[in-house]
Amino acid sequence: MRPKKEKQFEKIYSEHKDAVFGICVMYLRDYQLAEDAAQETFIRVLKKLSSLKNEEKVKAWITSVTINVCRDKLRGKTRVEIPSDNFPQSSKSDGDTDIKLSLSDAIAKLSPELREVVILFYYQNFNQAEISKMLKIPRTTVAYRIRKAKEQLKEYLKEDLR
Repeated sequence: MRPKKEKQFEKIYSEHKDAVFGICVMYLRDYQLAEDAAQETFIRVLKKLSSLKNEEKVKAWITSVTINVCRDKLRGKTRVEIPSDNFPQSSKSDGDTDIKLSLSDAIAKLSPELREVVILFYYQNFNQAEISKMLKIPRTTVAYRIRKAKEQLKEYLKEDLR
């Protein structure tokens, strides 16, 4: 690997490794599968680094690669739902942690199409136009999925509070 490409990859990796892993965990709901997906994402990034034309759009590019890897993982493996008590939790049990776990569980109940727009819009802070380009779907579809996800999340969270 050329020194310039190596430095570019190291920078991308150090800046985006946590976000990539976070997307993988939220999308796949399985830590081991998420670790594999994150690793595969960076392998693809390294292989396709020369295709990155605009350095300023690296976040959108790497997020697209991550989503595609996660989709591939879901297609290639029958998923086993892992209960949320198998996920590492904060040692202190406060109300905020309980809310985060409830929200995480509710997001996990969403279909993959709704889950991915929630992750991209609320966790990765992409706007609807950017999500539309990344997922190659119309902007109106993105808006619909966000609205539908919010409705379903409200219902799931109401159920959880009962």
